[in-house]
Amino acid sequence: MKTGILLAALCAAATTVCAQNASLKNAEPVLLPDTPVIAEPTEPAPGAAWSLDDCIGYALHNNISVQQRALQIERNSIDLSTSRFSRLPSLNASAGADASFGRVLSSDNTYKEKNQTSGSLNVSASMPLFQGMRINRQIKAGKLNLAAAVQDLEKAREDVSINIMTLYLDVLYNKELVGVAERQLALSTQQAARSRALAAAGKQPESAVYESDALEAKDRLTLTQARNDLRLALLDLSQALNRESAAGFDIVEPALDSMTLASLHRLGSVEDVYAYAAENRPHIRAERLRLEGSEHSVAVARADLYPSLSLSGGYGTGIYSADKDKFWAQMRHNSREYVGVSLDIPIFNRRAARNNISKAQIAVRSQQLAVTEAERDLRKQIEQAWYNADAAYAKYHSAEAASASAKVAFAYEEQKAEAGRSTIFDFNDAKTRMEKAESEAVQAKYEFVFRSKVLDFYRGKPLQL
Repeated sequence: MKTGILLAALCAAATTVCAQNASLKNAEPVLLPDTPVIAEPTEPAPGAAWSLDDCIGYALHNNISVQQRALQIERNSIDLSTSRFSRLPSLNASAGADASFGRVLSSDNTYKEKNQTSGSLNVSASMPLFQGMRINRQIKAGKLNLAAAVQDLEKAREDVSINIMTLYLDVLYNKELVGVAERQLALSTQQAARSRALAAAGKQPESAVYESDALEAKDRLTLTQARNDLRLALLDLSQALNRESAAGFDIVEPALDSMTLASLHRLGSVEDVYAYAAENRPHIRAERLRLEGSEHSVAVARADLYPSLSLSGGYGTGIYSADKDKFWAQMRHNSREYVGVSLDIPIFNRRAARNNISKAQIAVRSQQLAVTEAERDLRKQIEQAWYNADAAYAKYHSAEAASASAKVAFAYEEQKAEAGRSTIFDFNDAKTRMEKAESEAVQAKYEFVFRSKVLDFYRGKPLQL
């Protein structure tokens, strides 16, 4: 009968908790975004070139920072689970045995002069009924912290993607510089052969041959350096992917013609880009979620000012060697059950609760400043990205025009050299100016591609070439 009363009391308490859960569901919901799943990347076949998508996908799966952010999500999920299960009753059991000598307490609650062995078995349960809405607020704060951790993971993924794209463009830039150096070496080799022929015919002095050979040797050195720079750029990209070795690693070279670059110049307005980024950039959303979570932390701190109500119950029994009854009879006769309700009313705790509330309110103001700072930094970054992209496009157009003019000037000088009417110094000067103009055009092109892709990133467009 007593056990039935205990079970009935616990069931009533469970009904109370269910009612609290229902009231929480009817309150303002806190929606959790889906946790991003990093799919297993498909590595290109050995010897095949890697595209930008291949590189980004592989890096996201193997990057340590991204994996650490994913582990933080798991930790926040566990914290949220702990808060949710704190509503449920706690159940504990204990068993013990002891031996007493001399004057001991017997089963009939009297003391006797005898040696005795005894054993005990206890089961107890307790359930929080009301704690100033602490648990509900902790659950809401846990959901917001989990959502912020998901946004932190997205921010880490974006940082990795931007870094990989930067290294990818650096490889493409060095590939084009190798092409420029190869073309310059071919021209130098051709000029050296021409100088030897003209010198043999007596149309040029022998010194022109030595000058041409020196120019060829210089361009060969430039090509060697360009190829070394390309190998180092590929090594940097391979290491950023966390590949075991850079041997045989190469990338796909996308077509970046003038029409493609012109399409990248559709920059939009700064206000439009900022309006989208302020609502969708992960680090902004994470800071706002943390602000909302800190506001719930104030409510959690306020719970210490309210009374707390809890229900407890238990069952215990014991056996004694001095008792003449058998084991199971003693288990029944010595059993006891209890149900209790405890009310804890805070009266004075040396201002600890009030100070905790003040600290939580300060944390809210601090997080408000963090949100403001993040939004201002985002606007600065977008304005810089927009103006840099626009300036880079103008620089690219100017560099292309300069390169075209230098090529025309060199073509005239080359015709004069073929006719033997140009000195090696004039030829070298025209060739050097063309080489410099080509290199500057290549640099301006990839600077514009990078700047425009950064701006596309703020507009939510995928990083693709």
